[in-house]
Amino acid sequence: MPSFLSSPRARLLLGGALLVVLLSFWKLSESSGSSYLPILKSSKPNAAIFILLAPNRITQALVALQNVEDRFNRRLKYPIILFTAEDEAHFITEDIKAKASHITNGRASFATATKESWDIPAWMDEKRVNSSLETIGFSTGYRAMCRYYSGFFWKNPALVSYEWLWRLDTDIQFHCDVPYDPIEVLISKKALYGFVQVNYDVSWVQPSLASNVSQFLSNNRHLIPADANQHFVWKGDAGVAKAMAGTAGNDDWTGACMYNNFEISHRSVWESSLYTKFFDHLEKAGGFFYERWGDSPVHSYGLAMSLRKDQIVQFDDLGYGLSSSEHIVKFTFGRYQHQGWAYECPKLDRCACIEDDDTRDFNNNGDAWFKPTM
Repeated sequence: MPSFLSSPRARLLLGGALLVVLLSFWKLSESSGSSYLPILKSSKPNAAIFILLAPNRITQALVALQNVEDRFNRRLKYPIILFTAEDEAHFITEDIKAKASHITNGRASFATATKESWDIPAWMDEKRVNSSLETIGFSTGYRAMCRYYSGFFWKNPALVSYEWLWRLDTDIQFHCDVPYDPIEVLISKKALYGFVQVNYDVSWVQPSLASNVSQFLSNNRHLIPADANQHFVWKGDAGVAKAMAGTAGNDDWTGACMYNNFEISHRSVWESSLYTKFFDHLEKAGGFFYERWGDSPVHSYGLAMSLRKDQIVQFDDLGYGLSSSEHIVKFTFGRYQHQGWAYECPKLDRCACIEDDDTRDFNNNGDAWFKPTM
């Protein structure tokens, strides 16, 4: 005589009953705060990694892509968008596309920055721009890049459908496997921005940026949250007061910048009415081409006037490096250490660490954002 479970209909009914029980326990755990069952996620974050390519850095970019895939993205599987300026798109050959596709298992695509977002605006004084190139330096291409990252990248059609935007540069390297998803960390902490390193920029390449930011703050005081972390970019209470009064300048600027060669941001930061008005103010002043206003200080000013300390996360355990400044984790006495902080390395092959006598590591200055208000 056949058993009850031998009937397909019976097995289907039993499976449905078990599913109802499991869902009931799941709902109970959600409402009571208990952890009988893990909270199931419907999908991974809506995010993309993007990199801007220069014609002379395409090989470097392919090496960076391989490193990114090896260290974390083969597991996370985020799409990667590779940008070029529209006038430089012809450097991207079918062979380069094939190599990028092979490295990323088909997750890489190519896009262009529009001429409107890249070229020098027609209203600008060409003689003044050329004079600045001689006195301050930095090419028009570099300045165009700074302007693009300051006010346009999240508007590009290739990125508009993504909620989280993870910028990397072509000369980066991850020395350690990344065992978690940094975007998931931001979401869990209800944060909107993630970085690795704080560094300090110089004022002589952007002599009027601080005063222009101060003028904006004075004219838009009603938009600035009371708990925004402005002490990150202005020196003490006196510096913040001068900035809000419209009288601050470079002497009041801390110089602190979150280096955005590694930057994870939620698009709401850039799409806010505050940042939109802020960039428009800077754009009208013309300093991206009349001077060399960097995207790192512009982002940092914008973040400091709009976000609280707890809305930003530093990722200081990635063993992340850049050709000009390495954030390296060293192996010492069974632990990986760097500048006074340490973390356990669950497997020795997680990090391809440099030799102990290598001097390329730097102080990541992460506490500059989190330090107590003076």
